[in-house]
Amino acid sequence: MFKNLIYLCLVLLSSWPINADHFDECDGAEDETFVQSWESCQSYVYCQGEDSLKGDCGDGEYFDAETGECDVAANVQCFLDEVDEPTEPEPEPEEEEEVIIPATPKPTDPPILEPTNEVDILNIAPVVKPNCPFSDDPSQVILMASNESCTNYYLCYHGHAMEMHCTNQLYFNSLTGQCDYPEKVQCALEDPRSHKCLPHMTEFFPHPDNCNYFYYCIKGFLTLQQCPFYYGWDIERRSCVQISVAKCYGNSRRL
Repeated sequence: MFKNLIYLCLVLLSSWPINADHFDECDGAEDETFVQSWESCQSYVYCQGEDSLKGDCGDGEYFDAETGECDVAANVQCFLDEVDEPTEPEPEPEEEEEVIIPATPKPTDPPILEPTNEVDILNIAPVVKPNCPFSDDPSQVILMASNESCTNYYLCYHGHAMEMHCTNQLYFNSLTGQCDYPEKVQCALEDPRSHKCLPHMTEFFPHPDNCNYFYYCIKGFLTLQQCPFYYGWDIERRSCVQISVAKCYGNSRRL
């Protein structure tokens, strides 16, 4: 069961937020299991009664119903890709009237689902806590902010913290529990005084007081660097630009 935790993460985040609902695919399936979606080879459904959720595999991947995991599309045999072989025509009856025999669908064929443009909104608000509780509350989604990155955060599932990542250069907003634009997020790591130069990092940090300087972190060593004369460290371009156009950190001085 723990092998499938990553799929629940994709459900909650890559398509966040979506209403829990009942899916016909879950009829006859056991709770806390993953089944093939009838809409797409790339989609799957996590069955949990009225709290069932739908999710998608990554690009180039199909959901494998036999293993309950996403795999490369070439390795997965999906019934939605199968094309029925042409059948020999039925012999015409002796009567002159044309008899139309309706095709009998296969037992494995999914029901035809009408497309919908409506998107349900999850009404369970996420809660951001400093650590993961030992047991899950079905009425809450527990998230944790990362102490090392503004874009990373953690999803709590059965007492385990699973690392997640905001895409498109968005930051994790601890107030809303969602990925948001950096200018709307008060990330403590944006303060140069709170930056940590860790052994696995290669990063640049602005100087808190002087726009002409910046910090260079490489493999745990933090060094003070200086831009050329009449240049300043731009916190958006992350490089030295002409001081007249540089966007300096906070109230740092322009020399």
